[in-house]
Amino acid sequence: MENSLIKHIIKVLSGYDAPVLIIENNDGFLFRADVIEQLGRNNINVSIGNSLSQRVAFELRNNSKTLFLINKQNRQYLEDIEAVAIHSEFFLSQYLSEYHIPSIKDLSLLILDKLFVTKQLFSLSKSETLKEIAKISSLSNPENQNFNIESFTNSVNENLSDETIDWYEIATLFGNAISRTIGSDQFDLILEKIKQANDKFQEYIKENYAQIKNSNSIKKPQIVSKILDYIDFNFKEEPVALIVVDGLSFWQYSLIADRLLDNKKEAITFSWIPSITQLSRQSIFRGSSPLNSYKQNPTNESRLWKKYWKSKNFNDFEIDYKHDTVNLTGIDGVKRLGLVYKDLDDYMHSSKDYIDLLKLTENWFERSRIQTIIQELLSQGFRVIITSDHGNIQAKGWRGLNGKEKLGTNKSGSRSERHLEYSEKRLKDEFLDNNPELIDSVVQEEQAIYFKDDLSFSRRDDLVTHGGAHFLEVVIPFIEITNE
Repeated sequence: MENSLIKHIIKVLSGYDAPVLIIENNDGFLFRADVIEQLGRNNINVSIGNSLSQRVAFELRNNSKTLFLINKQNRQYLEDIEAVAIHSEFFLSQYLSEYHIPSIKDLSLLILDKLFVTKQLFSLSKSETLKEIAKISSLSNPENQNFNIESFTNSVNENLSDETIDWYEIATLFGNAISRTIGSDQFDLILEKIKQANDKFQEYIKENYAQIKNSNSIKKPQIVSKILDYIDFNFKEEPVALIVVDGLSFWQYSLIADRLLDNKKEAITFSWIPSITQLSRQSIFRGSSPLNSYKQNPTNESRLWKKYWKSKNFNDFEIDYKHDTVNLTGIDGVKRLGLVYKDLDDYMHSSKDYIDLLKLTENWFERSRIQTIIQELLSQGFRVIITSDHGNIQAKGWRGLNGKEKLGTNKSGSRSERHLEYSEKRLKDEFLDNNPELIDSVVQEEQAIYFKDDLSFSRRDDLVTHGGAHFLEVVIPFIEITNE
């Protein structure tokens, strides 16, 4: 594509009459693996390493190739390289000045190309940039252009009218609808149906949650606290890797599902309620109901994981746990591998709305290398299970808490804006007595309250968060992938 962004960048940078170009690139765009690959295909070698790697790259280059040495801050270069080099600076804003650069710099090259050729008359703000990204992402996928809102509405109505509602079917319908309509006019209609589905879900949870917490895990784990029992019963002799993606909702899974391997079994499980990490992810790795006294951190999580599998007669060397920075070194002989991806939840909490989160989820999928990790695990004989500890909700602010209302809160250590746990029941009762308009929006426990609709304890008009009982927070993916 002659007028694409990457070709234009290559044309500009190749215009320097020198065998070596030393480039300062503070926004990091030229450090991307896909950009370096594209440069290599166009006779440009890139070195971003130390003096030794510079020397190797310089000596191995041939007359047909240009060498780029890239750094984020001033660095000393070898004298003979400096003698033949030209210094330059690179900023992505030189090529996409109309857009909010922090919002676009990590996008796929396909989307960046489309932004590059879609000339804007005025500079766009962050929110305007994100809407443009959502529009282009939608147009880039032919399926999005053919979303049938009438068919979706009819299917939802039909499923919700059943005497026994299949929440996997509901999750699949909404996962597809949300991921394909974010940023479009149709999304407002989807939000209306989400409220209808959630009203039904709250009725279901009120009647069935106690039974779900005590359900049998042989066929499937109905709730996250049963996942380890399910693995233990069904795959005693088979190596299993459990991947927990913190904050992955079912609609986000729908967004990336087609890019995972074909041989997968899709299902759902329920987050612990309220859907805070302190409780829900603890219950995954504990393999039972969570304890309120537990402190959420990777060290304690690893201990829970290892304690459970040791109780099932696995040896130390057969159990491993990895958090955040996921690599597969040192897993020879491991039969029970726990992996936690934390950064998607951080992206979620930084999002204003689902338009933000759509872009960040796409970026996360590419940069996390989860697809490659799964393939490597399968090649080493693992059955791979992907799940989450909770989903998320595009919420709106009720109002923030004042100083007095905050006293005695945060007993659980949660940063949720949809859940309050007081140190004493009387403080919770006093809060609700002073705010009776919340009664129909919250679930009450002994010392805690949490939202079941789309409100939050925030002054912001829009935010993405979790911590309540909404079906978008609670109904989460449970995916098994094998080589079979």
